[in-house]
Amino acid sequence: MRGWQDRGAAWRALVLVLVLGALWSGAVQAGPFSCAIASVSGISLSYNPNAANALVGSGTVTVNCSKTGGNTATRYLEIGAGTGLNATGGQNRAANGSSRLTYALRRDAALTTAWGDTTGSRLAATTTSVNSTTITLNWWFTAAAGQTVATGTYLDTVTLRLYQSDTPNPSLTDPSPTTATLSIALTVTGQCSLSSPPGAVQFSYTSFQTTPATATSGFAVTCTNGTPYTVALDATSGTLLGLSYQLALSATGTRVGNGVAQPMSITGTMPAGQSGVCAAATCNASQARTLTVSY
Repeated sequence: MRGWQDRGAAWRALVLVLVLGALWSGAVQAGPFSCAIASVSGISLSYNPNAANALVGSGTVTVNCSKTGGNTATRYLEIGAGTGLNATGGQNRAANGSSRLTYALRRDAALTTAWGDTTGSRLAATTTSVNSTTITLNWWFTAAAGQTVATGTYLDTVTLRLYQSDTPNPSLTDPSPTTATLSIALTVTGQCSLSSPPGAVQFSYTSFQTTPATATSGFAVTCTNGTPYTVALDATSGTLLGLSYQLALSATGTRVGNGVAQPMSITGTMPAGQSGVCAAATCNASQARTLTVSY
């Protein structure tokens, strides 16, 4: 009986060792780990072709990462941005019919580093959280000032690709990145500005002179391509120092903007033979007139 009991004790000890070994093995196994783009901010802005500065916007990309089984490995992430549906020469462009409005995506608020889908141009992040986590990455948008574009809404769609791996440079090891889309909408409304305001219409007149006195001042109007507009003065005649005068614009009626400065002028005329009113050898006077651009 003693020999049988000893063998049983040895058998039980062996079972205990095996169970402990199984528990230890399970403690180091890493569970599933995956990330996906949860949301992307779109761009919806108004673009003024006559503005002096570039149009700037910003957005975010939110990534949800799921971890189970006590995984403590670092997850490397890269998000690449394509050039959209209307690109040419690598330049992003939003489309409105056959018209195009160029723009760029950037990774920094200073707008100096491009956001693309090539090595060194992607948004990058890492996570070592032992639990599921959310990562938010910022990006920026810019459209250069002074583009000659027609009124309307310009649209584009950019494909984003999320590369992920347990090693650096995940784009080199992830053959099947998950994707999302970034929507671009830029609205161009009719705009006009006096890009070169008129100066003074300066007359020089001698009492009873035999020929009319004339003076001219130029100005320029810049309107969005395709925008109709008119130019008018609040008054086309008046009197200074007893001398009557008339004003005329070089352009009348409705004109259509073409996105660049369109030159015009104001011409003033004082008829001949007027005496005027002046108690000294020389007199000066002025009147203010208002030039209105309607669109």
